[in-house]
Amino acid sequence: MTTPITIAIRRENDRKFEARTPLLPEQVALILARFPQVTFLVQPSRLRAYADAAYSNAGATVKEDLSEADIILCIKEVYPEQLIDGKTYLVFAHVIKGQSGNMPILQELLDRRITLVDYESIVDEAGHRTVFFGRSAGHAGMLETLRALGNRLKSLGTPSMFSQLRPIYDYPDLAAALAHLGELAEAIRQNPTATGFGHYPAVFAVAGLGNVGQGAIDIFQHLPHRIVAAGELANVAQSTEPSLVLCPLTKADLLRNGAGIFDTAEYAADPFSHRSLLPEMLNNLTVLLNCVFYAPHLPKLLPQPEFRAAWQDRPQRLQVVGDLSCDPPDGSVACSVAAGDLHHPTFDYDPVTEQVSQSFEAGTVTVMAIDNLCAGLPVDASVAFGTMLLPYLEGLIAADREKRGLLQGLPADVARAVVTHQGQLTERFAYLETPLRSALAQIVD
Repeated sequence: MTTPITIAIRRENDRKFEARTPLLPEQVALILARFPQVTFLVQPSRLRAYADAAYSNAGATVKEDLSEADIILCIKEVYPEQLIDGKTYLVFAHVIKGQSGNMPILQELLDRRITLVDYESIVDEAGHRTVFFGRSAGHAGMLETLRALGNRLKSLGTPSMFSQLRPIYDYPDLAAALAHLGELAEAIRQNPTATGFGHYPAVFAVAGLGNVGQGAIDIFQHLPHRIVAAGELANVAQSTEPSLVLCPLTKADLLRNGAGIFDTAEYAADPFSHRSLLPEMLNNLTVLLNCVFYAPHLPKLLPQPEFRAAWQDRPQRLQVVGDLSCDPPDGSVACSVAAGDLHHPTFDYDPVTEQVSQSFEAGTVTVMAIDNLCAGLPVDASVAFGTMLLPYLEGLIAADREKRGLLQGLPADVARAVVTHQGQLTERFAYLETPLRSALAQIVD
């Protein structure tokens, strides 16, 4: 006999604009058609990109109370007071890096015997993520970074076509945003100085070429540009030709060990054996897009002392940092001391005083940092995410989540993403015990 199971889609928190959904209505209908033992609940939402009625028409029950659910799907983290004991949650929980500020929620998950499947940890055997929003974040992040650059230049007295870009949420979808960008691109082809740079190239460096970085590059490729390698940056900076330049930066471009090379094996064994070369590149860059994965066990790309020194000792050409990874307050780039939101995406940062001010001022760097970037393109992001997630739900539906042997009954990719189960950390995430105890001890003290 097939065991009945109830799956729920939780309403996202309203503290930040969030219209994405982990599953589309048609995907809910597909699951209900394939698995007659499944019941679907959907918590009503005024923001979600797909209306409550669309889920009702797909066969789901729209209701506030999700206590009947066995599995609860959502996107952003759930606050402690919103958790329901004993459930299985699929969510970006932000606990796997061991950051002290997120350890209390991890303890809540353990105390309340919640099974956590963290989307960020659904990976294949090679360690590549298979369920992600990264590409969508790259799309939205590049568009918002271009807009920040345009608005900065305009505010400082230099007209720029990029100031004509609208907030990403004002476009109905990515296609509409690209159509507008295409119009600006044509104007720039006719007059390269329309970018706001009349006497030298505008150099965009993309640090990190994973899903986020590739998404950012996808957008930039709609503009007239040329691509240069890291070793060419110094020469490019000396040019007097107005143009757009893209410089993709890999780990091998950004990191060096004591011998002055990037050693893959050495870096894997001891990341802090390498230092970042990014501060030495800053005087050649107009815009930096930070798309790297960061965790406390990794070296920072732009530490504050090196940022200050670079800003004081070299020409201040850097205008905007688009922090698409956005991991404040202690992330990979020192200027990202806070995260904005889709309605307030930028602030200015003084690398010398470390002071934050309103955008846009001379002598500062404008920072574009939003921790839910792809929420600005909720339809495109949800379509891509739901398509990736859908195949894994079949394994969860079939698994017996009440047993300690849950991991043996799941698809391997999902099993690798189970962080907590029945009040314990799984073996793969046992390393979190140390930061968990440390963080909780600090709270007690």
